[in-house]
This record gives sequence, C-alpha cells and structure tokens, in this order.
Amino acid sequence: MAQTKSKTAKKNTTKKTPAKKKSVKPATKKAVTKQLSKPAEVVAPVKPTRLASVGFGRLYAVISVIILMLTTALWSTLSAKIQQSNADQLVNSYLFESTHTFKEALLPGQHTFLIKWPLFWLVKLLGSTGGTFIGVTIALSLVTVAFLAFVLYKIDKRPHVFGTLCLALASVLTMIPAQSYPGALLPVNMAMIATRNLEYVLYILCLLTLIKWHELKRWGFWLAVLGLGLLIASDKLFLSLSLGGALLAVVAYVFAGRRKLTKLSIKWFAAGVFAAGASLLALWIINVLAITHVSNQTTAGGYAFVHNVNDMIKGSFYAVMGLLTNFGANPAYDGLIVRNMPKLALDRLGGFGGPSFIVNGMIAVFGLFVSLRLLLVSLMRQPKQSLELTKATQLSLLLIWTTVAAIGAFIVTDHYYVVDARYLTIALFTLFIAMASYARTKQWQKKRLVLVGVAIVVSMIFGTVFSVNTYRHEVAAVKDMNDRNSLVTQALSHHPVDTLVGDYWRVVPTRAASKTPLNVTPLSNCLESREFLSSKAWQPDLSNHSFAYLLSLDRGLTGYPSCTLSEVITAYGRPNSSAVIAGTLDKPAETLLFYDKGSSNSAPTMPGTKSPATVLPISLDELPNTTCAGLTIMNVVAHQDDDLLFMNPDLARDIQAGHCVRTVYVTAGDAGHDEFYWLSREQGSEAAYSKLIGDNSIWMQRVVKMDEKAFITVANIKGNSKVSIIFVRLPDGNINGMGFGGSQQASLEKLENGQISSIQSVTKQSIFNYGQLTNAIAGLMRVYQPGEIRTQSNVTGQTFTDHSDHRAVGRLAQKAYNQYEQQHFEGRVKVPFKFYLGYPGHEQPQNVFGADLAAKADAFFAYAKYDDSVCQNMSQCQEHSSLGSYLERQYTSPY
Repeated sequence: MAQTKSKTAKKNTTKKTPAKKKSVKPATKKAVTKQLSKPAEVVAPVKPTRLASVGFGRLYAVISVIILMLTTALWSTLSAKIQQSNADQLVNSYLFESTHTFKEALLPGQHTFLIKWPLFWLVKLLGSTGGTFIGVTIALSLVTVAFLAFVLYKIDKRPHVFGTLCLALASVLTMIPAQSYPGALLPVNMAMIATRNLEYVLYILCLLTLIKWHELKRWGFWLAVLGLGLLIASDKLFLSLSLGGALLAVVAYVFAGRRKLTKLSIKWFAAGVFAAGASLLALWIINVLAITHVSNQTTAGGYAFVHNVNDMIKGSFYAVMGLLTNFGANPAYDGLIVRNMPKLALDRLGGFGGPSFIVNGMIAVFGLFVSLRLLLVSLMRQPKQSLELTKATQLSLLLIWTTVAAIGAFIVTDHYYVVDARYLTIALFTLFIAMASYARTKQWQKKRLVLVGVAIVVSMIFGTVFSVNTYRHEVAAVKDMNDRNSLVTQALSHHPVDTLVGDYWRVVPTRAASKTPLNVTPLSNCLESREFLSSKAWQPDLSNHSFAYLLSLDRGLTGYPSCTLSEVITAYGRPNSSAVIAGTLDKPAETLLFYDKGSSNSAPTMPGTKSPATVLPISLDELPNTTCAGLTIMNVVAHQDDDLLFMNPDLARDIQAGHCVRTVYVTAGDAGHDEFYWLSREQGSEAAYSKLIGDNSIWMQRVVKMDEKAFITVANIKGNSKVSIIFVRLPDGNINGMGFGGSQQASLEKLENGQISSIQSVTKQSIFNYGQLTNAIAGLMRVYQPGEIRTQSNVTGQTFTDHSDHRAVGRLAQKAYNQYEQQHFEGRVKVPFKFYLGYPGHEQPQNVFGADLAAKADAFFAYAKYDDSVCQNMSQCQEHSSLGSYLERQYTSPY
C-alpha cells in the first residue's frame, strides 16, 4: 500500500508541473524504493557545534566500538573463568579426544551442537586446557557481538546513531549475568562455547538470505534452507523459533491483508519446513555412516507443557523477568523465590549496579516500544504512517515474530526463568536490530545522542564494578567444588585407577582439573552409566577394571544427591580403600571409594559390624584379623620405607617363618609434599609386603576410631589375617624436627617436647596429644598381643645423624610399651623389645648378602615404584643414593 501511495503522489505531481516533464528523467519503482530506504538526514544547523561535527561523530563511533569490544572481552573472560567447571562445555571437547570415543558417543537430538563440532575439535587440538576454553570463549563472544554491531552499522551508518547503539549494547551485555545464580554453572550470557552465540549469527544470516532471495527458484533460498537445516540439526530450539515465528506471521498477515508480508512469511515457513527435513536427513546420514550417534528421542533435553492457568500466569511473569535478565535490566535475576525478589531488586538498585540496571531498563523499554510499534504498523491494513519494507524492516519483523514464538514457547512449557532465561536471548538481537531500523527513519539531534552516550558510559562504569564484584562472589561460590576437584585429582595421581566413576557434574570437571590424563565414566544416576553426552568408550567393565567411585553425599554438587554408601556397596561390593574429600570420617560429605582390581575383587560387608564398609569407622574391638596362632611381631616405625630398609631381612624371615607381622607407620611420610602424596607411599608399603608374602591379592583397608577425634587405618591382604599394616598418618617432622610449612611446622619431636600441645594428621581427620598418641600405640599392642616389639633406635651416629622422626618414634614406642607392660603383664615375662639403627647404620660394615639381600632389594624396589623420590634399582641406589648401603645393612641397638 505504501508503494501505491508513492506512485499516486508521483502521478499527481507530474500533472501539476507539465513544463518540467521533459527535463526530468522518469523515476522508476526501483529508484523510489532506493530513495526511501536511505536514512533520514539531519538538517545541519547554521553554526554546527563540535559535538555535531562529522569528525567528532566518526571519533565517537570508533570509541563506542572500542568500548563495546573491550567490555565484551571483559565479561566474556570473567564468564569463561567461571564456566571452566561446566560439564556441558567440557564434555563436548572430550568427546573429540579420539575417533573411537566420538564414534561411540551418543548426542541428544535436542542439542547436537553440530555447527560447533569444528570448535570442539579445535579445543581438543589445542589441548582442552582452561586457557584454551577461555580463549575460544572470548573469540566466540567477540565474533558474535562484532556481527551484531556490523548489522546495526549496515542499518544506520550515521556515526552518532551507530555509536550510541554500540554503547547501549555494551551496557546491556555487561550486566547480563554469567550464570543463573552463584554456583549454578548454568549459563545466561553468551560467554560459553556450548551455548548459543554463533547460532544467533547463523540464524540472522539465514533470515537475511531469505529476505534477499525468497523465491523458491532462486539459489539463495536454498542456501538459507541449508543454513537453517544445519542450525536445526544442531539445536532443535531453532525449529520451534523459525516455524513458530513463521506460522504466527503467516496467520497474522493473512488476516491483516498484507500481501507482501504474507508472501515473505509463507516463504519463511516453507524454508523452515524444508530445513526441518534437511536436518532430519543430516542426522540420519550421521547415524547411518556411524560418524557418531544422535538420539532421535525428543525427550532428551525437552520441556514438558504446563497444565493449568496458574502455571501460564507464572510462566508469563518468568518470561518478563527473563527478558529483563537478557537486557541486563533485572536486579533480581537470581531470585529463587518470588516473594523475595522485590527486596533483592531494591537492594541492588541502591547499590553499585543500580544506575546500570536503570539505564538498561530504559533501553529495554525503548526497544520493546519500537518493536511493538513496528509490529502493529505492519499489521494495519491502512496504517497512518507508511511502512518501508526495507531489508532492515523485514529482518526486524521476522526477528520480532521469532521472539514472540520464543516467549510463547517459554510460557507454555515448564521453564523457570532463573535457570532458563537463556532461551529468550534472541530478544536481545531483535530489540537492537528493531531500534536501529526505527532510528534510521528519524532525525536525531547529534548533541543529544552524545549526551545519551555519555550517560550510558557513566552508568556502565558502575555496572562494570558491579559485574566484577558479582564475579568474585560467583568464584567464591564454586571455590569449594574446584578445591574438591583438585583434591580428587591429587588423590588419583597418587592412587591411580583406570577410570573415575561418578555423577556427570562431578567427574567431568574433575577431569578438567587433572594435570595428568584422567579417564572418567559419567553416571546418569547412582549406578547407571550416562547415555547422552557420553561415550561407550568411557564405560569399561567395572568388574575387572580398577576404578574409583566419587560418592557425593551432600546436596548441590550432584544431580542425584540421594545416593547412599550402602547402595554403592550393594552394587559394587566393599571398596578396598577410601579417601575423604570433604567432611569427616564419621560424616563424609564426599569421598573416593577405591576398587583397585574391579568390583569382582571387592569384599562383602563384614558380618557383625555396624559399619557398611571400610569407609566408615569401626571401633578397635571390631577390628578383625587381630589374633594369631603363632608368634606376632609388631614393628613401630616412622615412615613407609623404614621397616624395609632398617628391619629387613628380619622382616622377611619372620614372614617366611609364618609369624604374624603387624607394622605401625606413625607418620604419613609426606615429606612436606601435597595433600595426597602419602597415598602412593602407602600403596608402596602394600606392594612391598605383597612381594614378601608372595601374594598379589587386593589389600583391604579399614578405618578404626581410636578416640573421639583420632582415627587410624588398618590394611590386610584379602583372605590373609597374618599381616597387617597400620597407618596413623601424622605429618613428617623433617630430618631436623622442624616440620614442614604444609603441616604448620608440626613434628613428633615438638609434640614430645611440649613445643606443641597436639598434632593433626595430614588427612585433617585426627588430632592427638602426646598422651592420646601413646595410648593409641599401647591400644594396638593390647589388641594384637605381640610376642616381640621392634622399633627404631634413639642413637645419633658420629657421621650420620638420624631422622628426628626415627628417634621420636622409638621413644614413643618404648613409652607405649611400658604402659602396655604395666597394664597387662603384672610380673610375667616381658615381651622382647628391640631397637634398630636408622641412618647411623651406614657407619657399620655390610652384613646383608646373597638371598637375604636379593629378597630385601626386591621388596624395597616393589615399594619404590610408588615413590619416585627414591632410587628404583640397585645400581641407582649405589651410585646416586645412600640407600644402597641401608639395603646391605641391618643392625640392632641397645636403645
């Protein structure tokens, strides 16, 4: 109708001025359209001000673009750092770790990320590190925002208008939260690889192509179909947005009688239908060619429909709040309870973010007004103001209908805006493109535009401070989980297994935190392997593969917090050992359960015990395998290699003679290393005793509660009651007794001398004063009833000074023995008590030869495989270490 009026106006003008008819070239329809599509020019004042000058306008536009890009780099960097622990982002690049892994993967048909596959492959190629994820995320955000800015520039190139739009966009983007609420790790803004950013770029490009070539016989139409097909195959959301928006537009414009818009909408709908078919074909080909596996189940990631009016009303409210969130104008964006939102909003409006929230709210209202106005004018049969159907106008209208479809889908499905506001992000692109389309038809005072831009920049400064503070809170919220991930990776580096099993949201981020390659098996519930966004290559047979089960018992960090220890044990059996990651031994919040030889080699729960597994403590009286038909030898030493170096070959001879051996390691032997270094040394001790015994069966550990806050761990070979090794896990006191920084310089020597009143275990689970520690050792003597006790000497050599822990343990063992003797012997024959030289033994001549030396060396090097701080074979020990001399010597001492 607008074109008809223009022709009429031209015809009337021609009749009134016949004299000029020959001198004026007849205007074509194309020329009229081109002339009408030009932005309205501002009439230059007689005395232009500096702010209104062309030179300043260009500078203003350039500075605005720079501010837009810098703020984008800032918020995308902060968001990317937070989302480093997001399993959905991490898992996709991990699925590209090998051809076999990707081929055995199963992707949800709802969201295959097809168009992002090259990016995931690139991340994998670059190493799948935190820096790679951050770098690629920043690049994606910059490309997306730069594309939107370019579209705005193509719509209205006037520098003052374009610059102000860029500043408004920068303000809005700065205030869109990175995640739904602190600790949620569910994205809201576009700063994550596995969320929609490039998808919106491709969608807008498809719409522009369709607008330019909307005839079915034109190749551009089918190019748009191809792009939409790839987009729908990648993300089913765009199927509902495109088809839903097109259908709404067709119905509306048919009733409005707008022929050109009806025709465009029908072609849009047709393109959507063809694209849907193309997407199905693409996914079918992927499945048939076995490139990977894509589920055809629509339930994988879908949302159920609401069932009553109340839910519709609630959905409408959430949709409004979600739109405000996507415009950085919702001060209650993370409000989980509706009644708390007003107070939360008022508090934030009164804080640093207040000015930015208000300015962004005004921008959102203006964008909404412009969009509604444009939509209403397009629906009028005879609009009071003509509507130029330029490409910008048509793009705006298609995006507006897309946004209406998104809002409608949001309302009628079971969405919750705090978590799902990201499903309305298309509104951000729509409203800014609509504002640019509206702006090009108006004349604006350049000075006022600059003043508006300055006001936006001032508010943005406050908004940036708010965003940085919010980032700090969000980092604090995920710190506990990140710390746990680090602890898990430390534990697994010292106690390696084939795979880490656990909740998808726990094991995938843990893999990212690992400095060494870590295989993971994500679960969909307590026991079943996850189907979607996982790979069968990650699902080994747990009955014969070693694994660690990460059991999270506290809510918030896992998708299935109802799992119990008993449930896991029923499925896999009793773990052979465990490590507390969070909480206490009595009440663990998260713990690692080790199945070193698979579930088939685990042990059933001990009958008659209260504990469901070795994970939870038992009393000393409940401890099994304490009696012996023959002689029992008890060794009390400081570190995990002291018995192997200083009490062997006596140790080997006792085992060969069939005696029962109980060895107590008082310290963890951590030597100031990281939190779980001692785990590998304990495994080394188990390996050494397995070598001495000639039995490679699994070692089973039990946690024993000695006092209210005092625990020890006792290990036995499965099916063998004759050998027990006991770990007290107190900190290494350093050779000079000064301790290490990681354990607050604590040492046994300081505890004995009264320099410290108590000492905490390296696990942070036990605290002993000297009396309690003595009672604990004496209690073990009472339970095991040794026929002979051996410990380390208090001798200090002339050349070689012994380790402070060696001497302190010897004195501790003697004191515990004296206490045990007074309480249980009452004048009977005393148990033999022997001291063995430590480092001063190096000063003595060699006295271990032949078979004894070979057996001693074999046991020590079985241990050494788990401790890279010692020599690994005899030649290394003799050439580069004094340990060779200790393997060749064993001396007792009178004290």
